[in-house]
Formats: sequence, C-alpha cells, structure tokens
Amino acid sequence: MAFTVEDVQDLIRLLAERPEWRAQLRPLILGDEFDRLPRIVAELAEAQRRTEQRLEELGRRVDELAEAQRRTEQRLEELGQRVEELAEAQRRTEQRLEELGRRVDELAEAQRRTEQRLEELGRRVDELAEAQRRTEQRLEELGRRVDELAEAQRRTEQRVDELAARLEELTARVDQLTARVDQLTARVDELVQAVGVMRVDINRAHQRLDAELGYLYEMRFERKAPSLFGNWLRKPRVVTLSDLDLVDEAEDAGKLDERELLELRALDLIIEGRDRSDPAQRPLLLAVEISRTIDADDVSRAVTRAKALEKAGYRARAAVGGRAIDERARVLAEAAGVLVRVADDVAA
Repeated sequence: MAFTVEDVQDLIRLLAERPEWRAQLRPLILGDEFDRLPRIVAELAEAQRRTEQRLEELGRRVDELAEAQRRTEQRLEELGQRVEELAEAQRRTEQRLEELGRRVDELAEAQRRTEQRLEELGRRVDELAEAQRRTEQRLEELGRRVDELAEAQRRTEQRVDELAARLEELTARVDQLTARVDQLTARVDELVQAVGVMRVDINRAHQRLDAELGYLYEMRFERKAPSLFGNWLRKPRVVTLSDLDLVDEAEDAGKLDERELLELRALDLIIEGRDRSDPAQRPLLLAVEISRTIDADDVSRAVTRAKALEKAGYRARAAVGGRAIDERARVLAEAAGVLVRVADDVAA
C-alpha cells in the first residue's frame, strides 16, 4: 500500500503524541540513515514536488498541507543542523585518529629503539663477560707479581737499613749547611733593608721627575695655547688671575668663598678670547686643566673652576688639554660639555 500524505500526517501526529517513539526512532534515523541522508533529502525533495502536484489536485487540503510543509521544513532545518554537528564530530574523530596514528608511530619507533638498546645491552654483556675472563687472568698475573714484589720488598728493607746509616751522615752535613744558611739569611735581610731604602729614594725621585715633567708640559702647552685653542676662540691669549679685575672685585664683594678662590688659584691655564660659536663673538674665558694623560679628575676640576669664573662675573667654559685622554674622562667631558684638546706634539 502506498504511503500517502495523510500517512505522513498521521505519523507526525503519532510521533508528537508519543515521545518514546521519537526516542526509539532517533538513533535509527541518525545512525544507518546518516550516510543515506543526501539520497533521503533528494527523495524528500521529490516527495515535495509530488506533494505540490498533489496540493494542486487537492485544493481542499491546501491549508493543511501548508502547515505540514512548514513542519517539514522545520524538521529539515533541524536535520541540517544535526548533519553539521555530525560532520564536526566526524572531523574531530578524524583528527583524533590522526593523533592516535602519530602516537602509534612514535610507540613503534620507541619499540624499535628499545630493541636496538636490548641488542646493544646483549653485546655489552658479552663484552663484560670477556672482560671478566681477562680480569681473572690478570688477577692470576697480579698474584705472581705480588710474590715478586714481596721478594723485592725484602731486598728494599735491606737497602733502607743501608740508607739509614747514610742518612745519619747526611744529617750531620745538613746541620753544617743550616748554620751556613743562617749566616746567608742574615746577610740577605741586610740587603733587603738596603733595597727598601733605595726603593723609597727611587719613588721620591720619580715623584720629583713627574712633577718637573708635568710643569714642563704645562709650560709648553701654555706656549702653544693660541694655536691649540684657536678653533674655539678668536685671538686667544693666556691671562692670569691678576689680569682679571673681576676676580678681585668678586673676592672683595664676598661673591667667592675661600674654597672657590683656592680652585681659581690652582687653575693650570686661563685662555681669553672671543667665542667663535657666539654670533656676537662675546669674550670667553677657558678654564683649562692640563695633564699628560687627561683623566676624570681633570675634567671635574675644569668644570668646578669654570663655574667659579662664572660666579666671578665672566663668561667661562671648562676645557682640558693633554697628550692623551682615557675613555672615562672622554665620556664625562662629552656629557658635561667640556672642550678637549689632545695634542701629541705639544711637548716638542
């Protein structure tokens, strides 16, 4: 007997009234029928087509079939969602299978390495057995050697007795040498004291020589100051504190304290000229500290003494000069804006 639209309606009504039937049919529909879903959908489409033809023929049932069609489309949407969920589950299953496949491959590789390790251990056991055999042979040889050493020990003891007698003779000789060493030690102590005195004299001579060389270097640097500082000043010339009236005035007015006055009196060199970097080329004093090798202390002193000149009322800038400059002083001078003049030939 053919399955008609009325039968479909009856089935839908019965399923709506009997939830337990829907529960029993659901695994059947979503199980074996899942792979046949495209064909089922095609059949449903064909059934829909026939239903539409039937609707034309059954005008009286139009409203009922329209409602049935609505429910059918709703069911199809639910089936479509279910299909997508099953597809996603299938994708996750395939991913899991791939992961399991990789894991199986890893386990197979681990098993292969284990078998190789077992083979290596087997060979190692054979080698240890052979080594044990050789060890036993060696122990036998050592036993024979011990016997030989026992005999050698007996002969050694005889030799030791002979050496003991000889040692007593050497001891007496050492006592004589010890007395001689004591005499030499006293003489060495006297020489050490004399060398210490000479070292002190040499250090003093070095200090005097360094002072003389430093003074000579300052004199030569002063002599060449106009050419050495001409890059920064126009018509540079060396001046002294006595040439600077403002210093005396600042001292009289109490603008400079004793420490600042001492700093100015200790300046190695003061260069006066017109500032080339100033558009108006105003007068500028350079507070210069000179050293054969410029260090961080020279830079700090130059900065302090330039500030004292500024406090006295002058435009001043710190500068250092020498044959060389160490890296720490170079970094400090760059950070503080201190002018640096390094001249290898200044002492010529």
